[in-house]
Amino acid sequence: MTTSRPIADQGAFEAAVKELSKGPVVALDTEASSFHRYKERICLIQLSDKEHTFLLDPFSIVDPAPLGALLANTRSETVIHDADYDLRLIRRTYGFRVNSVFDTLIAAELLNEPELSLAALLGKYLDIQLDKRFQKADWSKRPLPKEMLDYAAMDTMYLIALRDLLADQLKARERWEWAREEFALLTELPFRDEGPTEPGFLRLKGAKALKPEQLAILHELHAWREGVAEKADRAPFMIVGNDVLVVLSKEPPKDIKQLALVRGIGARTLERHGSAIMKAIQRGQRTSKDKWPRVPKPLRHERDPEYDERLKRLKQRRDALASEWDLRQGIVCPNHLLATIARERPADLDALQRIDDMRNWQARTFGEALLAML
Repeated sequence: MTTSRPIADQGAFEAAVKELSKGPVVALDTEASSFHRYKERICLIQLSDKEHTFLLDPFSIVDPAPLGALLANTRSETVIHDADYDLRLIRRTYGFRVNSVFDTLIAAELLNEPELSLAALLGKYLDIQLDKRFQKADWSKRPLPKEMLDYAAMDTMYLIALRDLLADQLKARERWEWAREEFALLTELPFRDEGPTEPGFLRLKGAKALKPEQLAILHELHAWREGVAEKADRAPFMIVGNDVLVVLSKEPPKDIKQLALVRGIGARTLERHGSAIMKAIQRGQRTSKDKWPRVPKPLRHERDPEYDERLKRLKQRRDALASEWDLRQGIVCPNHLLATIARERPADLDALQRIDDMRNWQARTFGEALLAML
């Protein structure tokens, strides 16, 4: 077991990074404010080697560059559980690239572990029970109490030991090269241009089932809530819940009395925001028909009468391969990739490998069996 130490000044931070730089592997986790605050920011950075765990307070660090150098070092591996979020957050906050990653969640997926959470994996492999009571705590508050720091330290304290056990399993089952390819792709994801993003109001659950005139109301309500949340630096759902916005758009109240009857609009919300909510609804109702938002239509492909049958055969073969190899179906080949294969009908393995999102290890291991279904 490593020892943990809070780091709250630049000198101690640089000394900690220097210590961690001596070894070939470092475990990383972050605690962010996204659940409580509008402005997502890193509030705590946990770093461990096999002997030490350092809890870095980023609010106290003047120059984070030494951390960037540590994470960029290709001679040192960074172990993270469910790395995608942390890598994107680090890139958005600091611009840092993590050049060598071992993701314990991906390793567990490739081993077809029945439960993928860090708590489940530590319990199974190391007989360690994680306390998750601070999972939704507000990490932006200061000072952080000792029990929250102890909780945070557990997220990286045993991660390297878990990494070693999972790596042994991957090598024993000849899946190590699969993992290496997945880890290499992870380092690139935060730096990819994802193209235009969907408007926030359309990402709310149930939004795309609304009529255009209802979407006009939702657009105004969402914009109002974003403004209030940003000014207060609170998570938007804490102002008014997503489901409430959708209900208000679908069945807009005519006045404050009707608004008070809507489930999720409490007395406090009504007192603080009732008038502004009604004004947003009325702005949406006044939106002219030619400016109503519309859900983009999905891309249509040329009609292919044999496409459905090819896709059916591919899914049946994929499912059989998943059972044979003891893997989740989506790990063998996710449905969206099967749909592309059925539509594009690649002629050989080279063509299969050129399909977006197709992994080389998937094509090498399962490609011939899938192509035979075409």
